[in-house]
Amino acid sequence: MHGFFGTYRKSVAWDLSCFADKSLVSRTYSDSALSLTQITLPKFLVDKYFDEQDNCFLSTEGVLFEADNVSESVARYRKGVTCFWDTWRGSFAGVFYDKKADVLFLFNDHIGSKMLFYAQVDGGLVFGSDLRCLANAIGAKQFNEHFVQSMLAKGCVEDGSTFIADIHRLTAGQYLRVSGENIEVCTYHRFDNTPWEYDEAAMIKETDRLFRQAVERVVRKNEHEGLQQFYPLSGGLDSRMTQWIARQIATKPIVNFTYSQSGHYDHLLPQEISKVLGNSWQFFPLDGGAYITSVDSVCAQTEWLVNYMAPIEIATFAREQDWSQAGVVLTGVNGDNILATETDNPREMARIYIQGFNGNSLGSPLVLQHYTESYSPFCDVDVLDYVLHIPTVKRRNYYFYDRWILACYPEAAQWHHKHALIGHRPRMVTIAGRNIPLRDVPKRIGMYICKHLHIYDPYTEQRGVSMTPYDDWIKENPQILLSLEDYYHAHKSLITNSIWLSLCEEKMRMGSIMEKGKVLTVLCALRSFSHSDKQ
Repeated sequence: MHGFFGTYRKSVAWDLSCFADKSLVSRTYSDSALSLTQITLPKFLVDKYFDEQDNCFLSTEGVLFEADNVSESVARYRKGVTCFWDTWRGSFAGVFYDKKADVLFLFNDHIGSKMLFYAQVDGGLVFGSDLRCLANAIGAKQFNEHFVQSMLAKGCVEDGSTFIADIHRLTAGQYLRVSGENIEVCTYHRFDNTPWEYDEAAMIKETDRLFRQAVERVVRKNEHEGLQQFYPLSGGLDSRMTQWIARQIATKPIVNFTYSQSGHYDHLLPQEISKVLGNSWQFFPLDGGAYITSVDSVCAQTEWLVNYMAPIEIATFAREQDWSQAGVVLTGVNGDNILATETDNPREMARIYIQGFNGNSLGSPLVLQHYTESYSPFCDVDVLDYVLHIPTVKRRNYYFYDRWILACYPEAAQWHHKHALIGHRPRMVTIAGRNIPLRDVPKRIGMYICKHLHIYDPYTEQRGVSMTPYDDWIKENPQILLSLEDYYHAHKSLITNSIWLSLCEEKMRMGSIMEKGKVLTVLCALRSFSHSDKQ
């Protein structure tokens, strides 16, 4: 991933030849202790600070909707506001160096949307936005057993660890404070879901205000930059609402894009909604499924942090597009996690931080960052800081979500969602702290039994009714499955840990396509980092 490549009190040889694209912007800074190269897209350059004032250097990566400029940031820091970026809004990461005090800060945004990896080497710090470049620069070889176990079990990791044991990642609301050989990982923001007294009318009104504000941040940024409003639209509710509100705010044309199996609900419904909104619409068919064999490219795009199968659809779509004129992509990432939680209050925050910020929800934004920026109003700091206080019992089963739509956007409720009318959801039951539709209980029980008996689970496969019917594609084109198996057999010798190998063999033999994806992601990491000390 393009971005930062720096050292503090340590010298390394960076190989940045993979960023030879002439369209990328490169700039460097060097001081007695800090050396930094930034390689970035030629978009939103006004938001990408690279300046020194009052013995302080500040560089940022990403897009800023609301933020102090460099002078204001330095002035606030000098007045004692260490984490001046806490009030910023956008998708960003940054490097701040106080030359007078010889103190370095690395910071990520409130949800950890940017890649910023770091490693302590010989009393110094080496950091970068690309995991492989950093691993090569410091010669890191030790594989992270915890990460492998987590990837095989969950398809992601719960914290800031990576496939390389010595390299870590700054995650949601974190910053690094480095002074001499002392390195501290600190937290400047943590979301909280302490329930407030439920006032439905007032909470609908405030949620709508904050959500519209978040959408407007994206729309206005694109209009100001003269970039195209190029936004995804699926059959889900989250993208429907972002696009519904964006259309009310935008003064310039919007182009919606959809990718799915031809003829599926996720193909036909977005076409209809886009027409009602008066937007242009593009469709990219995923028919055939041959794209799911693109293991290496997708793993590299997502820094080997998630099961490559999770973002492979957006990756396939993205590489076929011309993104040169596209602005910030307005997405619906994490909508269900926030406004339609399945979890009870005590467990919700862990689920959001693991699945929402570090899990598969990270895949799509990571892919898009190779071409432009993306932003979800459901991940907007102000939205999260408010909506999470709405009691989970009121957000379950789309109760609050539906009432917000019916109160503020009743026209958007004319289409079904998950085979139910908005405001008329199926009866729910609570099992192990999670709300489950009563009609789905037999299926969930079957999934649980199959998982714990380690047998084939038909419910995890995606049938012909899905936007990505893997089963049907594999039957029509057996070469897809053969290609995945060939990849596995070609590289499984890299796994010398007998427990891992046994688990991988089982997943490849009896697991679903998604389970196979976890195994291939691990193999891709093993071969990509060229370990001489195999695990």
